[in-house]
Amino acid sequence: MINNKSVVCIITARGGSKEVPGKNIKSIQGKPLIAWTILAAMKSNYIDRVVVTTDSEEIIKVSKEFGADVPFKRPDNISGDKAKQEDAIFHAMEYFEKQEGVKYDYIVILTPTHPLRDEIEIDLVIEALSNNPKAKAYVTMMEAKANPLHCNTIPENKSLAGFLSEDVKLKNRQELPTYYQPSGSTSVIEWDCFAKNGSIFTDDSYAYLTDSISGHDINSVIDFKVAEVLMKEKFHTL
Repeated sequence: MINNKSVVCIITARGGSKEVPGKNIKSIQGKPLIAWTILAAMKSNYIDRVVVTTDSEEIIKVSKEFGADVPFKRPDNISGDKAKQEDAIFHAMEYFEKQEGVKYDYIVILTPTHPLRDEIEIDLVIEALSNNPKAKAYVTMMEAKANPLHCNTIPENKSLAGFLSEDVKLKNRQELPTYYQPSGSTSVIEWDCFAKNGSIFTDDSYAYLTDSISGHDINSVIDFKVAEVLMKEKFHTL
């Protein structure tokens, strides 16, 4: 709780992963991947409840072992490859309201694929929302890995004619504007705002700037190996 606002953390974790089977419970630095996110959330000074929503019995078991609450198993119709995170959040919110008669003020949305995000970042983002009366959501953002001005589509003949604009070609990297992308590590949004908009990106959303380490997202075997190196180098604070 922060300033009399109740806070629930929802960790979304599907069981299926094509590139890295069993990704969310795959061991990294001695713990299942999802455990790092659960432990970070549980160390928060403000989160009242840590909930995992998943369709996997294995993830349910592991999540409970590390202290998370798993009050339901996510339905199959919102758990496939094409399922959206927003659907899982809505389902959890509906469960809290209808089955438990509970409604929270803030929702902290975390994914288990960011093991380098820690409780310090989580609390700072919660504080940012609490301290800004104009905001209804904060989303962690990091500098874009590739400047979109250096990106374009490529035709079938692979020609690069017109790939870069003349203006961009005349400028070095330092002269171009800085672009940002969602890091995916931490989002905090008011319950009513999410219920109304169904998205963390609204006219009342603000950016919380973080770095590429916290924003390191595990989607491949290479991502796993990079994360292990970063954690061994003590970038992780848990």
